[in-house]
This record gives sequence, structure tokens and C-alpha cells, in this order.
Amino acid sequence: MNALLRRLTRRCETHDKPSQPRIRELEQQLDIEPSATPDSFVEAHSNPALIDCGHRWCQQRR
Repeated sequence: MNALLRRLTRRCETHDKPSQPRIRELEQQLDIEPSATPDSFVEAHSNPALIDCGHRWCQQRR
């Protein structure tokens, strides 16, 4: 059911979640003090923009 709702609203579970690299970039653009990085190496350095989720609608949205 969740997959159907995501498809209808064209939401992507891969690209619609916040990532540390994107948060860091926004903090620099807004001149905000950097937030603490997550303890997990994967969470701290993963960038969803580099991942191809395979959803046709998501590729068109980006």
C-alpha cells in the first residue's frame, strides 16, 4: 500500500530523505553553524543524489 501511495504522489523513498552532504551544503549557503555529523560513517557520507533509484518519475523530477 505504501508503494502505491508513493507512486501516486511521485515521492521517492531514496531521494526524499535528508542527507548529511545536502544539509552541510545548505548550512554553508545560509551561513549557519554546522550541525553535528552522525556517528555512522555511511550516514555522514552517503549522497542520495548519486543513487539511481530506477523510478522514471523521480528522474524527471530531479
